[in-house]
Order: sequence, then C-alpha cells, then structure tokens
Amino acid sequence: MTPERRKLRRAELIQRIRSVERMQSVAAASEAEATRARLFGVAERTRSLAAHYAQREGDIVGADLRSGKAMGDQLQRLTELSEKQAEEAELQSQAKREVLAQSDMRLRKAKESRRDLVRQIVASLEKG
Repeated sequence: MTPERRKLRRAELIQRIRSVERMQSVAAASEAEATRARLFGVAERTRSLAAHYAQREGDIVGADLRSGKAMGDQLQRLTELSEKQAEEAELQSQAKREVLAQSDMRLRKAKESRRDLVRQIVASLEKG
C-alpha cells in the first residue's frame, strides 16, 4: 500500500471516529435536554401545588391547620429541591451542548483534513 493510500485510509478512519463521537454527543445532549425539561416541569408543578396550599391556609380550621401547614412547608422544601435539580440539569445540558459543539468542530476538521489530503494526492498523481 502506498504512503498516500495509507494516509487517506487513516484520514477516513479519523473522520468515521469523529462522526461516531458526534452522534454520541448528540444523543447525550438530547438526553440532558429532556431531563432538564422534565425537571423544570416537576419544579413548576410543585411550585403551583405549594402556592395552592399556601392560599388554602385561610380556609383550613382546627386540626387541618397543622397538617395543612406541614404539607405547605413540605411542598415548599420540595419546590426548592426540584428547582435546584432543574438548575443542575440545565448546567449539565449546557455542558453536553458544549461537548457537541466541540465534536462538531473536530468532525469538520477531520473532513477538511481528508479533503485536503485527497487534493494533495490528486495533484501529485497529475504531476507524476
């Protein structure tokens, strides 16, 4: 096998590797975004439920007051936790999108490198 052919096969292999890397990055970014959306939805529903229980405090009497207040407090803590998880999911989603952007750049460079190598080989064959 000629050195040019070896170089071309290597460039093609690198391009395939970069393509697979990009597909994995796309899948990871998509999963992170879905998790983020799901957690933000949970946070919003929990916040809404906590607001509902906070409004009911005026309607609650006697023994219901303690359990209603406890439920409201618990929902408030749950809201804070779900918001924190949603924020962490947002950060992870951003990180996955950055990885995707980097893999896109590496794939683009691999394609350009392969294209340049093909041009060099064609040019050397035309001269030879």
